[in-house]
Amino acid sequence: MSANNSPPAFKYICANDMRADNPLNIRLGQMWKSVEEESNGRLHVELMPWGSAGASKISLGKLLNNEIAFHPVSGMPLSTRIPIAAMEGLPFAFRDEAEAFRVLDGEFGNLLRKEISALGLFVFPLIWHQGFNQMSTSVGPIRHVDDLAGFKLRIAQVPYKMDLFKALGCDPQPIHYQGVLDGLKSGQATGQETPYLYTEMDGFADVQTHLSVTNHRFAAFWMCAHPDSWNALPADIQAIVQRNMTQYAMLFREDMLRENIAAGKRLEKRLAFNTTDVATFVEKLRDDGFYKRWRSEFGEKAWSLLENQRGPLG
Repeated sequence: MSANNSPPAFKYICANDMRADNPLNIRLGQMWKSVEEESNGRLHVELMPWGSAGASKISLGKLLNNEIAFHPVSGMPLSTRIPIAAMEGLPFAFRDEAEAFRVLDGEFGNLLRKEISALGLFVFPLIWHQGFNQMSTSVGPIRHVDDLAGFKLRIAQVPYKMDLFKALGCDPQPIHYQGVLDGLKSGQATGQETPYLYTEMDGFADVQTHLSVTNHRFAAFWMCAHPDSWNALPADIQAIVQRNMTQYAMLFREDMLRENIAAGKRLEKRLAFNTTDVATFVEKLRDDGFYKRWRSEFGEKAWSLLENQRGPLG
């Protein structure tokens, strides 16, 4: 019930892929509570974490059908509908988080937001960042790209990632995110790639022995809304949502920067750490034609814009 004891005028759902105690779900809960209070109870948004609205491709379909009003969607499932969204996760595209924020919040990010919007979505301006992915394994360290030969790496169910990790020599194993731990336990996959916090929080470290610091791919969420649900909101409620989206996206960035560092330090006490020679990864991708292939797929305009903002890639 709203502050004036009348039912909300708008009752929506916001789904996400992370656990209820993940900083993403926590910040979303705080944000939607703030929105409800500031709108005098006119907008109530129910959270559905940890894939409770379905695995990422299913929940994306529900968002596109307006069964879900809001959803922070990773570029990887988005790329199954519009391939250019995978540019978020180009290997070694960003040297650090500051560069990723600058590029993805700027002109290049605006181009991706425009392309994602063409699916029939409203895309909010700022990314909600997850961090850089590292590789954990139960079969020994990854010191060099040759250590990836035949490596059964869990990947998202996305053609782009299948091509990326095959190019690196892996035997990719597509498993939806909420099934990763079971896949590692069963041996379907012998390793996975996520930021430090997820490796710890989602239990992967419990069944892995090594963590190789690769920083090979930056991961982010694009905060999306279905335009019918969004456009149904009065302008003043939209303004409240926009303001809170900006505030909490920035707070979440601080959360993830801090939590990934802390989780990495804790994991150093549990797993054998090593730093990978990632120059061998780049060389392998270049020799395979990966960068050339995806430059053609994504288009010269987007690729050139990215390189103009961060320098030559690949």
